[in-house]
Amino acid sequence: METWLNETLGDAEHLNIPGVILKPEHKNPVSRYGIDRLTLTNAGIPNADVDRVFRCLFVYSIGFYELIKKLVAHCNKKFTIITSIWKVYCVLLEYCCQTDYRMLIQEIANKHDEEMDMMEAEFEAKCQEFLNNEKILKQNMEVLQKYSEELERERTNERTLRLKLEEEYMQNSKNHEEEV
Repeated sequence: METWLNETLGDAEHLNIPGVILKPEHKNPVSRYGIDRLTLTNAGIPNADVDRVFRCLFVYSIGFYELIKKLVAHCNKKFTIITSIWKVYCVLLEYCCQTDYRMLIQEIANKHDEEMDMMEAEFEAKCQEFLNNEKILKQNMEVLQKYSEELERERTNERTLRLKLEEEYMQNSKNHEEEV
């Protein structure tokens, strides 16, 4: 039963069912929900009662579903009847749990909100880091651009000086040849 429960909860992760606990990913689904055998026995529940809980989860979920399927197999308005039965079943479950269920949903919602806030803060920090890096890169590009322009001016000056010196050398060589 525990294996079935684990596999079913694992399959439910991909069905976008509200209230499914996805994290931490390295734990088995029954551990994520806190109903694994070790957690329950450590809480003081005897092993026989843990087995009973697992059997009940199987019987009351699969059994009730199969019962509904058999009931509406020959009905004309299957969808309407199934919807009505499930609504009543949900209301009865909520009534049995009363505030316990709401507190659990609220706790899950709070954890989700905390995770979202943390992720948003990390995202904002990364965005700020990227903006700072971009600013530094732009400053570096400006410095390098100025340095490049300075080097280009120096190269132009050196070229002009070289041409002038070559011209002077040629003139001196010509004058020397004329003297000789």
